[in-house]
Amino acid sequence: MRGRSILRLLFYLPFLAYAFFSFTGRLYLTLNPLYLIAAPVVAALILIISRNLWLYVFAIALTNTAVQLTGGASSQLFFFYFFILFVEGLRTSTLRYFSAAGAILILEAGSAFFHLSDASFPYGSLAAFSAFTVICYLFLRREKKRSKSLTDDLERERAKYFWLDPLNSSRSERLKALKEERYSIDAETLYRRFVEFTFATLEVNTVVLFLASGKKILQQVAICSKEEKVNKYTALTLGEGLVGYLAREKKPALLTDLGKDADRLGYYQAPVDVTSLASAPVESTGTSYGILVADAKRRLTEFEQGFLIQVSALIAADIELAAAYEERHREAMRFSGLYELAENLLTGISREELISRSFELVRELFAPDAIGFARIPDEGKPEVLRYEGGEDFNKGFRFERDRSLVAMTTKHSGFLKQRDMTKPGLYRMGPGEKSPGNCTFFGIGFAEDDKTHGVLWLEKEQVDAYSEREGKILGFAATLLSAAFLRVRYQEELSRLARLDGLTGLLNHRSFQEELERHLAESATLALFIVDIDHFKKVNDTYGHPVGDMVLAKIGEVIKDKGIAARYGGEEFALIVPDIMSQQMLGRGEEILAGIRRAEVHIKEGTIKVTASVGGAFYPSDFKTREELIRAADAALYRAKDSGRDRLVLAKKEDWE
Repeated sequence: MRGRSILRLLFYLPFLAYAFFSFTGRLYLTLNPLYLIAAPVVAALILIISRNLWLYVFAIALTNTAVQLTGGASSQLFFFYFFILFVEGLRTSTLRYFSAAGAILILEAGSAFFHLSDASFPYGSLAAFSAFTVICYLFLRREKKRSKSLTDDLERERAKYFWLDPLNSSRSERLKALKEERYSIDAETLYRRFVEFTFATLEVNTVVLFLASGKKILQQVAICSKEEKVNKYTALTLGEGLVGYLAREKKPALLTDLGKDADRLGYYQAPVDVTSLASAPVESTGTSYGILVADAKRRLTEFEQGFLIQVSALIAADIELAAAYEERHREAMRFSGLYELAENLLTGISREELISRSFELVRELFAPDAIGFARIPDEGKPEVLRYEGGEDFNKGFRFERDRSLVAMTTKHSGFLKQRDMTKPGLYRMGPGEKSPGNCTFFGIGFAEDDKTHGVLWLEKEQVDAYSEREGKILGFAATLLSAAFLRVRYQEELSRLARLDGLTGLLNHRSFQEELERHLAESATLALFIVDIDHFKKVNDTYGHPVGDMVLAKIGEVIKDKGIAARYGGEEFALIVPDIMSQQMLGRGEEILAGIRRAEVHIKEGTIKVTASVGGAFYPSDFKTREELIRAADAALYRAKDSGRDRLVLAKKEDWE
């Protein structure tokens, strides 16, 4: 032990001597960095290739030499320290990381200190390196914690599914778990366990499981082999090669003398010396899922083939069980989604939000490749409100009703399903559209209101992708959507009415204040006019309030097209005119007065004509805030009334103050 310690000390001596010369600046020279850039590059390669402590110390020394010989902390090669420290933080412990950072700081600070007469102390470079050390450490610590958390989550998931392994639990237990809705499948682990179990039991050369993926593709999902030449991932075409042929035949096979056929197995990278092969189709109740294959360098027996058949039957049964669970899970998700949609009927969401939530729900329930929503009025052209899943249609796209699957959906009671819409003469919208990339069309129509229908449709790449049961679920969803859109329409109508004055149909006082505030924030210029009907009390006293209401309604008709009009209160009206020049205010005000003078209200006693007084104020040159603008326009209105009525007065800042 003592001899080893002495040997270790002798091994450290060269590095200690080097550290002394570096610290005292004995290595400090000024050379062209291009001659020594190879040194830190070699050091970086050493760090990437090896974790050995001595090689790491050598890499730091090599980089330090290059930095010292090219200017110390002011060297152009100084940034290599950052890279070396980052690599060290990624692969080793915190102690080695901070030891490396401290060593670099001490060497560079010491070297700089002994050369203060030649240059100023490199505070900036060393401070930047220190800051990088801390920031890099915080980043690496966070990433390591995140990596550990993900690893722990994965292990917990695998532990949760371990008891489901058919080699560790009985089939009755798994069926019971399915009824209790506790069953879940980690398919990758399940397949691997079956293959490993078969490989260990039969003691063969290779066992591989292929499952169908698409119409004619066999995808390798698990393999266990003694050979290094085996492919980890293989895809075979059904009917081609030896395994493809056996899978197409869907019968157990036992080949005891492969000969040259061994080269046609497909899951080896190069020819191997195997003599026999046994295979069994993975199928159940007439449905073929794939094939289980085992090969050996010895002669396989019928007993071993029988064992392979039993294992393949277990795999097929578990695939069916998994499919049954997934179907139950999807059903539960669908009913949960329908409940969520029904819940939306009680919430105050807008039409756009309702469409968005409907798309989210349909995406979760049916996993379509594309979703569309169209509005089809009794009169006028239908239009697409939203389409997701391609570039085919934009919002507002209008289409014809003739030969349109979307339009035909509204005439169907229940859902409309077209198993392959790529056939000639079938169109989602109508003639002229490009051929769709998806095959299945699955649509449902519902009433938005008395004169408009909505259509929600799904598209799937596969032919005949959805069942009658799924159509009924979509139909129930459409019933809920119909009620939801009706509620949204009523809500929008109530919101609209809440903003309007019931007599004139103009904005009410509260909505006027909101609109004025909004336009002051959005418009560069703005004019505000306040209009007061002259001698309106006399009209009410002479003809009665119903006639007075007729006069108010008539004045509302006159001014509603002159800007954003509102009934300010009583016989007063307000008019907001955004983006107007100050020179145009006089003309707009006179236009309002002239329109009111021409207005006539016909009653059985004769024709009533009225005049009005108008006050105006301009933003922003005269008045800056909403309150200032209203008070100034109101003050100008009273000056117009005091000076004889039937006239316009524009406020000025100096007059109002």
